[in-house]
Amino acid sequence: MKMSEESLKQKKEFVSSLAERIKKFKVIAVADIRNYPDKHLQALRKKLRGKADMIVAKNSLIQRALEKAGKGTELASAMTGPTALILTDMNPFQLYRLVKQGKGKAAAKPGQIAPYDIIIPAGETSLPPGPVLSELKQGGVNAQIKGGKVFIATDSVVAKAGQKITDAASKALQKLGIEPFEIMLNIHAAWEDRLVYKKDVLDVDEEKFLADLRKGASEALNLSMSASYPTKENIKLMLQKAYLNSKSLAVNAEIYEKDVIDVILAKANMQAGALKTKIGA
Repeated sequence: MKMSEESLKQKKEFVSSLAERIKKFKVIAVADIRNYPDKHLQALRKKLRGKADMIVAKNSLIQRALEKAGKGTELASAMTGPTALILTDMNPFQLYRLVKQGKGKAAAKPGQIAPYDIIIPAGETSLPPGPVLSELKQGGVNAQIKGGKVFIATDSVVAKAGQKITDAASKALQKLGIEPFEIMLNIHAAWEDRLVYKKDVLDVDEEKFLADLRKGASEALNLSMSASYPTKENIKLMLQKAYLNSKSLAVNAEIYEKDVIDVILAKANMQAGALKTKIGA
C-alpha cells in the first residue's frame, strides 16, 4: 500500500510538472515511437536541443497533463501507440521539416516489407572466410572466397520490392552492414492555437509547393496585365506597357510630341530615301 501511495504521488507530481512545461510552449506535437530505435531518438533529441523539448511518457500521463494545462487535449485521439510529446515555439511545419531532416538508416528486420529491390552489389567485402559465407548464401547472396576475404561474385537481390524480408536475408544484410530502411520519427499530429494539423497536412513537398507558388504568381500577374487591373506588383509593368503603346500610337498617327518626334523624323527620312531610290531607278 505504501509503494502504491508513493507511486501515485510521483505520477501526480510528474503530471503537474509536465502541465507547467506544456503551458510555456505554443505548439504541442505527438509522435509514435513504436519501432523507433533508441539511438535515433537520442540523436533527434540532440538535434532538437534549444528548439524543442521531447518527453517520453505513458499516454495516460500525457493526456492528464494536457488536460491540466488546458491545451492540446484534441491530440488524445492521435496517441495510438508509445508516444513522445514534443513542445516547441516553432510553427508545426517548421517542426515537421526539422524532424524530417533528421531521417536515418535502420537495419532490416525479418517480416518487414522491402521498400524497393534490395540488392547487394558485387565486390570485395571486409569479412574473413568462415561460417559467414554460408549465412550469406542462405540469404540469397552469391558469395565466394577470394584473396582471403569474402567476395560478392555478382549483384544479388536478397528481397524484391513489396516482399517480406526473410530471417536469412535480414542476417545477411546485417553481416554486410547494410541498412536498407529509411527511418523517421512518426509525428501523428501537431496542435497550435486550438487547431490540429495531421501528418498529411504537415508533410509538405517544399519544392513542389514553391514551384506551384511561382506558377500561380506568374499566372496571376499575366491575368492582371491582360485585364489591365493595376496592383502594386504589376503597376510598373503596366505603366511601361502603356508608355510603349502610346509611343507606338503617336508614331503611327504622326503626332508631333517631343517623345516621338525623333522617331517620326527618322521614319520620314527612311521613306524619303526609299522613294529617292525608286525615282532614281
